[in-house]
Amino acid sequence: MSIVFHHVIFRALLRWGAALAFCLPLKHRPGFRLRALGMLLPLMGLTYVLDPSAQSTNLHELQFSLLALYVSFFVLLGMMIYACVEIDRKGALYCAVWSLLTSQTAYEGWRLAEVFFECRGTPLDIDGLPVRLAQLTTGAVFYFVICNALSRKMSYKGEYHIGPRQLTSAFFIGILFMFQAALLSSREMFEMPASLAGTVLIGQFYFLTLLYFQTEVFKKSAMQKEMDTLNLLYERQREQYQVARQNVQIINKRCHELKLQIAALRQMSGAASDPPDPELKAHIDEAEKAAQLYDASRNTGNEVLDVVLTEKSLLCESRRIQLNAVTDGSCLGFFEASDLYALFANMLDHAIESAVQVPEPERRCIDLLVCTRQSFVVVNVISPDRPPEAADTRATHYAVKVTNRIVQKYKGTLTTESQNGFFAVKIIFPTIHS
Repeated sequence: MSIVFHHVIFRALLRWGAALAFCLPLKHRPGFRLRALGMLLPLMGLTYVLDPSAQSTNLHELQFSLLALYVSFFVLLGMMIYACVEIDRKGALYCAVWSLLTSQTAYEGWRLAEVFFECRGTPLDIDGLPVRLAQLTTGAVFYFVICNALSRKMSYKGEYHIGPRQLTSAFFIGILFMFQAALLSSREMFEMPASLAGTVLIGQFYFLTLLYFQTEVFKKSAMQKEMDTLNLLYERQREQYQVARQNVQIINKRCHELKLQIAALRQMSGAASDPPDPELKAHIDEAEKAAQLYDASRNTGNEVLDVVLTEKSLLCESRRIQLNAVTDGSCLGFFEASDLYALFANMLDHAIESAVQVPEPERRCIDLLVCTRQSFVVVNVISPDRPPEAADTRATHYAVKVTNRIVQKYKGTLTTESQNGFFAVKIIFPTIHS
């Protein structure tokens, strides 16, 4: 009974350690440590039930038993990983495949060590303290290597983006791996030639390598897809800058002409009637006010920033948002025009979308500050904080990525802060660029 109990604890710890190795690099849910410790009890229970049935001497029965064991632990570990870290279900099941395969690899490694010492005539004392300490030490070292050399590199920015094809492929690779494991765990292994046993081991290593390469291929494909989307958005914003520049020039020209016409009308109305007609004067004042409303041109010292602020001021006016801007555009001369437009357009669009969702009209305001402090350019954007239930759209997600990309391009730093119902974005750029 003690040998069986020791075997159950050993196999459960191997699976628990493997799952933990793939959970550590990801974003943890609240109470992660308690959730992770809670994983151990159901793992031990299922190991106690299933592992003894997977010790048959018949190869076909052993393969069927290991397949049932694989599917059961695949579901259980997937549920546990999903409960411990912020990951979707497909990503959790994908980590479960890796957890099962790495734990099985660790177990087979220890089993080979047992067979080696048994063949030499010095079998290991499984119940002895030195052997147990050796098991714990080698297991800890093995999973430390797995965690740092494998699981941290497999995720992309702390997340797994696993599609149905990748999950299905990984699941069936795991099944093939377990069929090989059944062959190594059977008594027939002692009767097969050493070359055949070595071929089986190489086959298992091949399955692990294939699974890793599959992960890298899909990860690089997702990265390339995201990069293509960012480049497309970036190019569209380049084109949008030219269109916005032309539109602002047309608006300014028309507003200037309209002001001249209103001034002429005011002069004519004053000359035609003395005293001036109050009703006619009111109409002329209203027309002049409307012209001033659309004459939103800015003079910041930077033509690109003028275009952005003019465009966004009109958008804010149409959505009843107050835009307060204190800007010194002369300090932004090191920016490329398209980069500068994309940076401020994305930040102000995000701020406007947040302000629109605020029900109180008095809180619908956006503050923009651009200035120089010492040898740095400081950009601050303060807007109402977005309600928790209002999730960012996919377009907003990519716009934020474009903003981060531009900040990194000019060696800047971006920080955000949410406090007292307001959301602040602060960017600092060095003024000297090589």
